[in-house]
Amino acid sequence: MTTQQQAFKVYYSSLTDAELLKISANKRSFLDVAQEALANELRGRNLAPSEPPRSNNNRTVESRPFALRSITRKARGWFSHQH
Repeated sequence: MTTQQQAFKVYYSSLTDAELLKISANKRSFLDVAQEALANELRGRNLAPSEPPRSNNNRTVESRPFALRSITRKARGWFSHQH
């Protein structure tokens, strides 16, 4: 498992069910590694991921396009202290 995979696994496991379901609405904007870790965590908790809302023109509405940046910063912080 790569450091990035581990970071997402640790981060997602620290979230509540409600938080996981909330961020899963934007999963299409996440990196593949983040999507995979999120899917694994949701499956492990027997939760069904939500789909993002759609606008009138059928385009996905992204409410938190920068969520991945925040997750990545937190994960880097966790791993930078473990040497």
